Amino acid sequence: MRIGIDIGGSHIGVGLINNGKIIKMEERLLTREYRANIKESVVNIIIELLNKIIEEEKVNLHDIEFIGIASPGTISNNIIVQATNLGLENFDLISELQKYINLPMQIKNDSKCAALAEKYYGNMQQYDDCIFLCLGTGIGGAAFLNGEMLVPKRVSGFEFGHMVINKGGRQCNCGKRGCFETYASIRAFKNKIAEVLDIDNDFSGEYMRENLLDLNNIKVKEVVEQFVEDLSIGICNLIDIFEPEAIILGGSFSYYENTIVYKMLLDKIEDPSSRFNKTKAPEIKVAKLKNNAGIVGATIQI
Repeated sequence: MRIGIDIGGSHIGVGLINNGKIIKMEERLLTREYRANIKESVVNIIIELLNKIIEEEKVNLHDIEFIGIASPGTISNNIIVQATNLGLENFDLISELQKYINLPMQIKNDSKCAALAEKYYGNMQQYDDCIFLCLGTGIGGAAFLNGEMLVPKRVSGFEFGHMVINKGGRQCNCGKRGCFETYASIRAFKNKIAEVLDIDNDFSGEYMRENLLDLNNIKVKEVVEQFVEDLSIGICNLIDIFEPEAIILGGSFSYYENTIVYKMLLDKIEDPSSRFNKTKAPEIKVAKLKNNAGIVGATIQI
């Protein structure tokens, strides 16, 4: 058995994983209070949730072979170099955790973890050349060529969310302007919907999908159309670069499969004028493991 830890932009999840299946999982929202002292909060929450799972499942630590951690941002040599959406820099989380629990640990970028989970257990299994695009608080991803995930030697890389799709556009947390994720992340989409409806943005993703995406409202319709346009631009850029057999959309977007947004996106990408090569577009699917992909993929060692 292994422990998977998923540090998200808005929550932390800890799970007991066996052969790609979650046996038990506990989660905690990252409130403003937690974010005020983020490093200490991350460590304390992980240890608290981990202890709760071990106690409730009556697990012996000797039965845990490995702890895998999925973190947003740039990872190098098991260090969180930067996670801009959380305000973390040069954070040696593993050293902090090993003060409390002495087990082998590895930390990887959360999008890469989710990609591995989809490649081993989800909707990427049948493809050799494929891309995983994680759409949530930000945008991250991974690319596979000939069945192998591409892994740079310097840092984790493949920061798809920080390719510029609008020069001089919206300010991004990374310091640049016009980044893909400032236009096509689920957070950006949610904020824009809240803005045009003049409501607070503290509603859930489920509430937005079921109640707020009313295309009879001209302002909402314009936001949806622009979001789909921006998302398709980024995706078609990746298609032109990698020519994948398939692109799997994960993160919060994995819950959009039965919405008009997903259908509009497919129509955009299938339009030959959107891509350099006019051959059939790659398969576009949502992640089978949904938001659990990160915590499962964290336990896959590479």
